[in-house]
Amino acid sequence: MAFDRDLQPTVAIRGNLQFTHSGLVTATYFITPLGYGLRKASDKFDVKAAHHALINSLPNGSLLLGIQAGLNTLDVLSKMVEGVDLDESESYAIEVVAAYERVRAIGPQTRIFLLSMPVGSANPGMSGLARMWRGATPADLSGVTRADIEGYEEKAAEILSRIGGEFDPVPVPAALFQWLWEHYLSRGAAGDPVAPTRVGALDDVTAAVFRSAALDEGAQTDSGRRLRPSFVPVIKVVQPDFEFRPSYQAMLTPHSFPYAGMTFPGGSEFLNVIEGLGDVTVDWGIRVSTRPAEQVLKNNETNLRRLGEQMDQRDQEVSFAQNTLMSKAQMLGEYNTHFEVNGGESEVSFTTVIAVGGSSREATMDAVNLLKRRYRRFQVELTAPLGAQVDLWSMMVPGSPHRRAFDDFAHIVPSDMWAGFVPFTSSQIGDDSGPVIGVNLMSGHFEPIHFGIMEAALHDLSASFAVTGELGSGKSYLLKLIAALVNDMGGQFLAIDRSQVGEWEHFASAIDDAVVIDLANPTVSLDPLRLFDPRIAGERTLDSILPLLDLSPTSGAGAAASSLLTPRGIAEHRIHSLVDLFQVVLRLRDTPGIGDEYADLASRLGTVADRVPVLFNPKLATLRLDAAATVIRSHQVALPSAEELTTPHLYNRLPLTKRLGTALYELVGVAAREAFLRDNGRFGLLIGDEAHHFTQTQVGAAVTSDFSRDGRKHLAAIGLASHDPATDFQGAAHNLIPNRFVFRQRDEVLARNSLEWLGVDLEEAPYLLQILREETSPPIGPGRQVPEERRGEMFMRDALNRIGRGKILGPARPERAAAITSTPGSARTAIVQGRMD
Repeated sequence: MAFDRDLQPTVAIRGNLQFTHSGLVTATYFITPLGYGLRKASDKFDVKAAHHALINSLPNGSLLLGIQAGLNTLDVLSKMVEGVDLDESESYAIEVVAAYERVRAIGPQTRIFLLSMPVGSANPGMSGLARMWRGATPADLSGVTRADIEGYEEKAAEILSRIGGEFDPVPVPAALFQWLWEHYLSRGAAGDPVAPTRVGALDDVTAAVFRSAALDEGAQTDSGRRLRPSFVPVIKVVQPDFEFRPSYQAMLTPHSFPYAGMTFPGGSEFLNVIEGLGDVTVDWGIRVSTRPAEQVLKNNETNLRRLGEQMDQRDQEVSFAQNTLMSKAQMLGEYNTHFEVNGGESEVSFTTVIAVGGSSREATMDAVNLLKRRYRRFQVELTAPLGAQVDLWSMMVPGSPHRRAFDDFAHIVPSDMWAGFVPFTSSQIGDDSGPVIGVNLMSGHFEPIHFGIMEAALHDLSASFAVTGELGSGKSYLLKLIAALVNDMGGQFLAIDRSQVGEWEHFASAIDDAVVIDLANPTVSLDPLRLFDPRIAGERTLDSILPLLDLSPTSGAGAAASSLLTPRGIAEHRIHSLVDLFQVVLRLRDTPGIGDEYADLASRLGTVADRVPVLFNPKLATLRLDAAATVIRSHQVALPSAEELTTPHLYNRLPLTKRLGTALYELVGVAAREAFLRDNGRFGLLIGDEAHHFTQTQVGAAVTSDFSRDGRKHLAAIGLASHDPATDFQGAAHNLIPNRFVFRQRDEVLARNSLEWLGVDLEEAPYLLQILREETSPPIGPGRQVPEERRGEMFMRDALNRIGRGKILGPARPERAAAITSTPGSARTAIVQGRMD
């Protein structure tokens, strides 16, 4: 039992400064991990360069930590409501309350990254009692002045300045040291505290706040045989107040790395292997020291001279020793050349500890053996050294004094090779706050994926998004989920419903103040001359009717229409609607001396006037776009295919019915643009489930571009869905929409197009193609149905260009989840609860 060991070195804490029994002063910071996941190799080399600058700037004895801890459910909910006025968004408040039980059932975790570095020394005149581990009498720090503390802070700031701002270091609150100690004592057990994910006020802490505990190496107290001690490499940690829930922990450290080196990227990120081990908690710590290149070169010359002397002594000896010495000399030469060529290099001595903790010895040892098997595939041998478990355990405590085990299990590599380990990285995707739309499947911790669509617009960022996937993969479900969240938070949306079953109409029935419009059997008018402000009505009308009538703006009939629809022409002829325009054209056609262009224009208008009541029926009320939800049903309107829109000769031969459909589609988009892209203080979302009708026509592409470029300025966004992003997501839809989702695509060509649109380099990661086609919401079992727990799996690229894998959960409220299912009227009543398998 390790009662006599000074494992908690802290005398007192001042903010993020730690004063230890040995006189060492350390500064500890939260580190923001860099996005990694599925990004391209070029991006990963940038991450490596940031770690290279980090390691070359750290003082000797610095400690890097990656701590796995549970997320506080209330912290998750507070991020969900950040920036939302719940008094004005009662529906969203109900959704957040309903999300509480679901988040708690999932039990999401996170990894907190910390950097603790020495910034000086102090001699506060501590008493012998204060130097005892867990002493009750606090040490006297009266000798430490404010000037001393400012000096330590200046030293820390100097180090951080050399590192750079990529990792965004933030001083930890004093309470974190207490939390970290309690986490170590209960690692993996039932009493493991949740993580302090938010930075609190800087305060002061004394040594009295740290609990006492007994560290039983080998778990000797579990065995009734006292004559034969246990040799199991495990520590049983028992706290006096919680003896009934001990923590069983094993300290692992790499015994050897691959002899031929570790390739970057893909082969050197060995800390990624520890994620997703189930019911155990796995932390890691790396203690580092560096030596400059000049000292390394000098030591290499000394070592080479010694090798030469040994080779001379064994010159006449017949053995393998001569070959061994020659091999060492060759390796030393290559090592020396590396430092000569790279002037900014340094040599890193590092000791790595991987701490595994569980609630039972069996669970811990099973996880240890699983980790060893995983690492063996990467030719990294892990060991759990007997007799050094407590020493390695103490290495992860900030401010811990140097112990022999730190040197016994250290490895030495050049700094650029160490940078390839990239320890401060994350697979996190999504935003820092906003509604929870799913969970992260790539990190192994099931962290909530926040999608702050309205919060992004408030912070001058693009909130637009696009979705791709095959039929039934979840595209429409995600569109309706985000539309529901926008509605709950006080925004409005307009969606075009192409489905025969009316899935969006079914969804709108659950929303107050929803308007449903059928373009084939209209109850409102989309007449642009009545819909838009008189200052712009003429231009918007020309944009719609000229393509519909197959007219050029400079042709005879086209020029005549353009002349009539100028502000002067509208006022002169009192044109207030398309019916008025038609009547004026008929009158001018019959007026002697007027050119034939009006006869041509009249005949063209006559072909559509009786076919499109939504444009030419003056008795219909004008569409209003101030409703909370507007659904335009276009299932009975003929629309051209993507090929017909992109192939000139096919487009020129489009039948009138498809031209009408295209014109109406564009007109709806233009109406949404005029309604949402103005400062009315309300968030507006335009949803297009058939993306090529927006992106492949001139007017539709302009609408998409305007929402993508200017939506952030006017609290607006566009959401698009398509089966093939290579043809449908071009221009603004490809370059300016940051948030991208890819659901299951079993067709190989479409799967390739989807992943390339996402930003994945398939030459670097060809395995992702199989994952998307075969392992993303796979239809299995009887009837080839997707199991409930596998639905909604997808790839995501967020606004920071981070690429990862996740699962869409859907609304937490059962009634809202039922409303957004894609099968209205079916007997299926299964509600998405977001439970993980």
